[in-house]
Amino acid sequence: MFVKNPEYFLTIAKERSISRAAERLYLSQPYLSQYLAKLEANLGVMLLDRSHSPLRLTPAGEVFHAYLERQDYLDRQLVSDLRDLQNKKRPMLHIGVSPWRGSVLLPDILPRFAKEYPDVQVVLHEAPVPKLGDLAAGSITDFCIMHIPGDLTDLTYELVMRERVFLIGSRSHPLVQELESTYLQPKPFPDLRLLEHQRLIMLPHDWRLSKLLRNTFSVHNVEPQNILITTNNTTAINLVAEHMGFAFLQESGISRTPYLDQLACFTIGEPPLTCPMAVVYKKNGFLSPAARTFIDLTKEYYSRFDRWDAED
Repeated sequence: MFVKNPEYFLTIAKERSISRAAERLYLSQPYLSQYLAKLEANLGVMLLDRSHSPLRLTPAGEVFHAYLERQDYLDRQLVSDLRDLQNKKRPMLHIGVSPWRGSVLLPDILPRFAKEYPDVQVVLHEAPVPKLGDLAAGSITDFCIMHIPGDLTDLTYELVMRERVFLIGSRSHPLVQELESTYLQPKPFPDLRLLEHQRLIMLPHDWRLSKLLRNTFSVHNVEPQNILITTNNTTAINLVAEHMGFAFLQESGISRTPYLDQLACFTIGEPPLTCPMAVVYKKNGFLSPAARTFIDLTKEYYSRFDRWDAED
């Protein structure tokens, strides 16, 4: 539907006050009040709860506000896309991903995507996992491939899979050399308490996988004594291959390591510990056909690792 001067209502909702909104819009308060009354009459619903100060959106107001935000985004996107076509610029797809996730996922996805959308220029925004949510919330990326962020105020997500978390160690390590557990046929690690005095190579404390593992340690009464922190999973794999300890990695990323034949891989717990992977984008944002295709290809790729029957 066509809404005249949508910025009026958006400003009222932002300021939570008709008088402050009028000042910001350089309008008189009576005029803005009349605008709001006519808008509510046309829609047949109350958009603002006037019994509160500052004003609050009613449930209908929240739906209408989300609609206007999405409409504004689509209008700006349309103008941008038409300008690009007029200037004969290649359409762009901005994807947020961690460096490690990109290195193991994109070689499988990008060639297939390029065949379907040869004219779309893919722009990668590689950043540590905790920073990816900010890229999506700020509309810097069309979407990010990441763990589900803790703050979903401005974001929404589509769950791609629940991926098993593997404990990996060198096959020649005395602790596991008698245990035949491989990447293709992983077995549950017998007792996490065996790792208390081993060097554990882990991600920073505030990363989702690290939080899951620390909770698992707590459940099993394990208190690791020697932890080496890295932000790079490739570093973790390389150190494990050099007999420098054990690491915890998501299943899908291990398959591309050149050290696969040197690694013992174990699941953790029963049912196996998993970590949710999602496509995250701005709430009420617009996903172009190219973005939707890339997301669908990502889901198809990860379907072979999916563990829907496992506990999150």
